[in-house]
Amino acid sequence: MQKVPYWRALIWIAGISALLFKGPFIYFMFYLLLLVWLIPPMLLRSSEKHLRITREIETDAVFFGERMKVKIKVQNASRFPLVWLKIREACPRQIGPKMRSSVSWVVSLKPGETKTLEYHIFGGKRGAYVIGPIKLELGDIFGLYKRELELQLFDFVTVYPKVVPIEELGLTSTQPIGNLKHPQKIYEDPLKIAGLRDYKPGDSPKHISWKATARQEKLMVREYEATMTLDTMILVDLDSRDYVSATYENAKELAISVAASITAHLTRKRQAIGLATNGVPMAEASAHSDTRILDDEPLENIMPKKGQGRQFLEILSRIEGTSSGESFVGLCQRMKAKLPWGTTVVMIVPRDTDELMRFAQSLIESGFKVVIITVQSAKFREYLGRSTTSSLILYQIREEDEMSVLERKREA
Repeated sequence: MQKVPYWRALIWIAGISALLFKGPFIYFMFYLLLLVWLIPPMLLRSSEKHLRITREIETDAVFFGERMKVKIKVQNASRFPLVWLKIREACPRQIGPKMRSSVSWVVSLKPGETKTLEYHIFGGKRGAYVIGPIKLELGDIFGLYKRELELQLFDFVTVYPKVVPIEELGLTSTQPIGNLKHPQKIYEDPLKIAGLRDYKPGDSPKHISWKATARQEKLMVREYEATMTLDTMILVDLDSRDYVSATYENAKELAISVAASITAHLTRKRQAIGLATNGVPMAEASAHSDTRILDDEPLENIMPKKGQGRQFLEILSRIEGTSSGESFVGLCQRMKAKLPWGTTVVMIVPRDTDELMRFAQSLIESGFKVVIITVQSAKFREYLGRSTTSSLILYQIREEDEMSVLERKREA
């Protein structure tokens, strides 16, 4: 506990004066100063013991550009008032209000009173963040004493990358990403009904529509669309050596944003997706430290499977580029041996090099469909704007294109 040092000297002076100069006023002042010296710290200790503080966050993850409310509930459960309490919440500046690393309040609490303090965090930069700790300062009514505490109360918040509709990025929402229509009935999709027809000998009884049979007074069977679901594998190049250094940071963030947008799109369609990258994981950022690379080991590659959308967004939130990792073509060659036939391979790269295009042709010859998305430049422009039924499609997304999308959304 901190206190003003001259009070002890003042009490000693008053005590000595009471002994030397006997009188009611001197005794009164001595006892008054003695009470002021003893009672406030007792009340502060009681308030500290019965102080209850909790933090509530709406969710543990937000998308880039979203706001989230944070509530801090402060309760004085003692029988005495708490006249002065300063609360300082530590928050990473990347998501803190007005880019600050802390939020502060000064409040007073009656006995048994509870107050709720609120502020908003803003998903201004993708990443993983730690909110906390909470620092407290308790003071007495005279301003003579002060107690300082630190509550080790932490919450973890993830900011997902920018996600925009893939149509607004200039990508098609049809083939080859997603379901593929197939002429053979062996690939019938029981979730997609094409129509009804008369029953024929040999039709499966489970295809009979009993409601239609009752209406038509003859056996009717359901016909299904002939489709088969193709897996989609998203490969993201985060090797800084492959990028133009002048625009590396913006292009890297754009590549991650495109990967997140495709992930969200295919997750909504309940498609099987996988993710592989030569990036490395980042540690959480706090009010006292920025994001940093956790280690140089590449992230584990995840094969196509349904229901992995949120996991992929978490990974893309915590990933960083590197100049010492595996080459992108090396990553692709390693993944090629693991992917099933017919998989759509989506490669998000800074630019389409000769080596990359040769590898894409080898994928096509092995039965894969290839989509190449560049975020800096496109060399083989003859592949731009190809039909979605082609085995190789090239898209070019520049930073200004994506920013114009975000501006349109902001204006709306």
